[in-house]
Amino acid sequence: MKHNRILACGALALALLASCKDSPDVPETVEKISTEYSVWVTSATGSYLLTTDNLMKDTLLTPVGNKGIDLSAYLPAAFYAVYAYNHEGKFYVSNNGTRFSQLEIQNNATLKETDNYAFPSNFFLGKVLKDVSTKDELVMTKTAGTFNEAKNVLEQPIYFMNLKDMTLNKTLNVDIPFLKYAPLKPDKTPYTNPYMVPTSITVRGNKLFVGHKYRGTDVSGSMDISDTTYVYVCDYPDLTNGKMLKDARGGFAAGHWEVQTLTFMDDNNDLYIVTKNRIASTYGLIRIKSGETEIDKDYFFDLKDYNVFKNSTAQVQKLGNGKAYLSPYVVDPANKKVIADLRILVGGGESKTTMNFMENGKLYDVFKTDASKWFVFEYDPATNSVKRGAEIDPGITHVYHVNKLK
Repeated sequence: MKHNRILACGALALALLASCKDSPDVPETVEKISTEYSVWVTSATGSYLLTTDNLMKDTLLTPVGNKGIDLSAYLPAAFYAVYAYNHEGKFYVSNNGTRFSQLEIQNNATLKETDNYAFPSNFFLGKVLKDVSTKDELVMTKTAGTFNEAKNVLEQPIYFMNLKDMTLNKTLNVDIPFLKYAPLKPDKTPYTNPYMVPTSITVRGNKLFVGHKYRGTDVSGSMDISDTTYVYVCDYPDLTNGKMLKDARGGFAAGHWEVQTLTFMDDNNDLYIVTKNRIASTYGLIRIKSGETEIDKDYFFDLKDYNVFKNSTAQVQKLGNGKAYLSPYVVDPANKKVIADLRILVGGGESKTTMNFMENGKLYDVFKTDASKWFVFEYDPATNSVKRGAEIDPGITHVYHVNKLK
């Protein structure tokens, strides 16, 4: 028989919205949590954080009946989970356009804002540079920088956030050159207000790689307008000796400005960047080999025959032993092979997360089955097999995060 394993909801709106950086609502002590994992879900009634001590236990996770931690009074919109990141068991969340909050589960029952930082101007959490972040410092960007017309560059800030007291240790600005020509619509007229969006920021050794794309507006609204992969590379951390890399084979550097990333490094330290054809909405992989700063012209992995990221642009994961997860597929990028379709292994369904995660060499993701049931699944790359874990209430509409809390 299934048993509910959910934390009770806290009175978040009054406790959290009343706090600010000048007088934060910081408890004197923080209770250690005994729960191990969380699943961030949305439903017709709001956004919820569901927890469990074992993702693979035969249990039902549900927000029904005021169960779970209700985030909907705190976040302006459910989709703002794409501007949230879990680091060392704490959640770091953008919520009102300037306020950056540190949230922590206490006493297995409530979620508390333990600190925050108020940016002086617009801020929503963009990419996290996980390879250079540490336990006590989160290296991150915001969703988009500032266009400097005089220099014709996007000034993209990189923030080094001290997580002990939520202050900035330092801020760097990388200047990404803008196109020297106006992108044109199919009728050869310019798009309205074209702008640049960073889609990935990766540090490899002493080099910084920034994948980006262009967007613009016509009568149908805002859209991707670039057909070329652009990657800006420069020295790190001094951000000098920059140059632009271009490749026209796969479309633009895929993804958007939210926290999930579509790049990864393999066991050889080769950097792979997902590309997207804006017309056909198909994907591919380009490669920058270890120790090099040019796109490998002899390598392109065309994934046009596969429904990569069919339902959500999920976090790409390096699985090890030459494998990577590009939802819902397991691929061998170096040899340009698709090893497995997890939809088949789970018995039918679609991957539905934005942020999945790895633990002890195994991948944890959530699939909505063909029978419209939501389950956590564990994938073992060593055996190419899956196990079904906790079920999630069928009334939810999306799973944004699957996170480890400690």
